[in-house]
Amino acid sequence: SLHNSRHFSTQVAFEKNGTSFAIETTIDESLQKYVSRLLGWSRTHQAAVVVMNPYDGRILSMFSRERQSSNRNLCVLSEFPAASLFKIISASAALEAAGFTPDQSLYYSGSRYTLYRYQLKTAKGRYSVRTTLRKAFAISNNPVFGKIGMHDLGAVVLTDYAHRFRFNRPIPFDVPVTASAVAVPESDFGLAELSSGFNKKTLISPLHAALIISAVVNNGQMATPWLVSTIADRDKRLVYRARTGALASPIDPKTARQMKLMMQDGVRYGTTRTAFREFRQSKKFASVRFGSKTGTINDQRDRFKYDWIAAFALAPEPADSICVAVLAVHGKLLGTRAVEMAGAIIRHHLSF
Repeated sequence: SLHNSRHFSTQVAFEKNGTSFAIETTIDESLQKYVSRLLGWSRTHQAAVVVMNPYDGRILSMFSRERQSSNRNLCVLSEFPAASLFKIISASAALEAAGFTPDQSLYYSGSRYTLYRYQLKTAKGRYSVRTTLRKAFAISNNPVFGKIGMHDLGAVVLTDYAHRFRFNRPIPFDVPVTASAVAVPESDFGLAELSSGFNKKTLISPLHAALIISAVVNNGQMATPWLVSTIADRDKRLVYRARTGALASPIDPKTARQMKLMMQDGVRYGTTRTAFREFRQSKKFASVRFGSKTGTINDQRDRFKYDWIAAFALAPEPADSICVAVLAVHGKLLGTRAVEMAGAIIRHHLSF
């Protein structure tokens, strides 16, 4: 009963070989109902949300919807282009493997949002603009990350860090998850596309997006996700109890701290500054740290727009902290943006 459902609840009953069992899940029912309503109002073609505790891997909400009402759980399907979310992997590799610092001077020419071959030259031209790694990450600068992938990281390092972050590898979970896919190209321009997220071949699931944030938040330790807390038989005897643990350690604690600060820049002056303004300005949220990375890309035939945010809200109490991954897929009609839904979900969670 867990495998196909996208309508998870706190308690689930099932029967096997004539014996009934009760599953207690990690789902926060109030949050799950709120996410369900939010996605119902969103007017998106598809939408998926995963909310988890970054420290112990508890899934607090997992919900998806499709306009063609199917019972697929989009949260565990890796069929969505990762877009600029992949800059988290590239930036981590730049800091750790290539010896970059967050404030390192970098140069680019042309628009920040395009990726043309002329923008990938190493030589500084008269129209080159200076930036830093942290600024390039916060505003999702494609040419800067293209140059990093092409000239500083290369295929071997990008392959290594994608693997560390669980691309092309199974993710153990209580519900089957399809593996996120990355194909590291040999060509220079292909490396630039991959590193900046400006390609449509790197595929990820919303659950995996949330797990990547958990590694940034949790000192480089990616939490093992879990949905089933306990299973009891009809006599209320426990036959299963979840154990928490780390799924992977993709980056060291120093890199994780630097990445966390760079994601906080995204909220302060980057791609989510407007949507998260109330969190920065309200005294109510003064003790909470926020960070984010967004990503947007069209499908192969430009019929749909994939709109991502992966964010964190770290409360003084670790148990109240969350990572949120939101995917919104828009057709001709532009529905509620992923960043707006993430803000609403964080606001609802922090209201307790």
